[in-house]
Amino acid sequence: MPETPAACRFGASLARIAFFTALLLPLIAGIVLYPFRRGASRLTAKPLARAGNQTASARSQSARGCDMLETVGLTTGLGMTSEIAVLNQKAVALAADSAVTLVDGGLVAVRNDQRKLFNLIEGRPIGLMFFGVADVMGHPWDQLIEHYQAKVKPPNLAHVTDYATSFLGSLDNLEEFFPRARQKDEYRRLLASVFRYIFHFAQYLRDSGENEPAQATDAAVLDAAIERVWRTYQVRDDGSPRPDLACFPKDFGKKIAADYGQTIAETIAYGFSPFNLNKQALQRLNDIAIWCVVKDLFLEDVTGLVFSGYGAEERYPVVVTCYMSAIVGGIAKRGGPTIDAIDGDIRSRIRVFADSEVTNAFIRGIDFNLERRLYGGFRVMLHGLVDQLVEALPLPDANARENVRGRFQKDFVPRYFDAFHKMIADYQQQAFINPILRVLEIAAKNELAETARDLVGLNVFKKRITAQKQTVGGAIDVAVISRENGFQWWSKQGGG
Repeated sequence: MPETPAACRFGASLARIAFFTALLLPLIAGIVLYPFRRGASRLTAKPLARAGNQTASARSQSARGCDMLETVGLTTGLGMTSEIAVLNQKAVALAADSAVTLVDGGLVAVRNDQRKLFNLIEGRPIGLMFFGVADVMGHPWDQLIEHYQAKVKPPNLAHVTDYATSFLGSLDNLEEFFPRARQKDEYRRLLASVFRYIFHFAQYLRDSGENEPAQATDAAVLDAAIERVWRTYQVRDDGSPRPDLACFPKDFGKKIAADYGQTIAETIAYGFSPFNLNKQALQRLNDIAIWCVVKDLFLEDVTGLVFSGYGAEERYPVVVTCYMSAIVGGIAKRGGPTIDAIDGDIRSRIRVFADSEVTNAFIRGIDFNLERRLYGGFRVMLHGLVDQLVEALPLPDANARENVRGRFQKDFVPRYFDAFHKMIADYQQQAFINPILRVLEIAAKNELAETARDLVGLNVFKKRITAQKQTVGGAIDVAVISRENGFQWWSKQGGG
């Protein structure tokens, strides 16, 4: 999930957790459990980085920078939540808890009366859930949904993706809710959220020792974090150029620079001046301040919007997930849709969103954090084994020793690690994931609803029994959507 303002207060010791969570955004917040089909892809997990020396001064410096930016970008209505979509060829069942975490300055409170599941348009088989930030510029999502229902009233649309496009497009230039005079503050909140991510990433680099010696200065570590984020905004993981978001007109970045140049300079000075960064790092921060709006990457606080059901031309249910983060220049920053569909080949799916770690552990057979530590520990052991073996070899000189070490580290370790990972993933798929999805293929609508409710309930139970702040909790709303019966409430807060 994206970072939340409250994360800064938990201390920099949690920065590594926050960083790995942010890495999972495309899934962060919404993790897909693979559909059951013959020859399906297998689950993957990122390994834990090797732990390095920790420096108290770096932690405190990063925390101070993060705290300063927090006062710039206060957010209310952050929704730590648990939501599930369970699909087969008959219907899709949606379930959402009712907890919402409110953050205002130093106050963090949890309320258990937030509705997160809606019939997008009455009488049509379309549902909408949200997770993450629970409002846009102070307006709760339920108010924006009511406005869409009353004022937009779209015709019957062919696909669920069309409903997602229609709803998100209705937020553009919506002066009634998002007056231009307040959009500078909204941009400042977006920018502060991205800069907080940079501080957390710098703390991760410090803690893990990745690419930096333990004695590196705070400025050097922060500069490395800025460079990595700067490059990530330009290039995808596969090396292809990262495109601009389709929601913004061409050259929208120039408008951002012209309209918000002073805000960018003030925010950079406010958060980064204690580190005496060089000119190149400061210029990269300026670039990031533009790209965090226009590029197809969300490092900031976001809302996930889940559109589910049937378009007029769709035979089987579809789940469409979109991310939206801010109103900038009158336009809602939003990403393209992620689509999970049912067809003749893929006959059941489970889609898990937000704070649903127990659901993932139940279905995949292992807690994600334990899995990450397992893979990380195994990788570290392999590297250590290579180092010990190479040191024991009777090689003639240091260069020969390093050549052997390099070959083993680049070839031996990755091959054995991948083989181990595949062995575990295959077992997970066959022993845990596929049996559940096979049953769901033939499940009746009420069974889909009960499954969705119980999977959310696992996360509620975990929060309660472990005495954690119940950021997941309250009543669980459940709805079932089918072609023949449309949107039907299975359970709802307050009845009805």
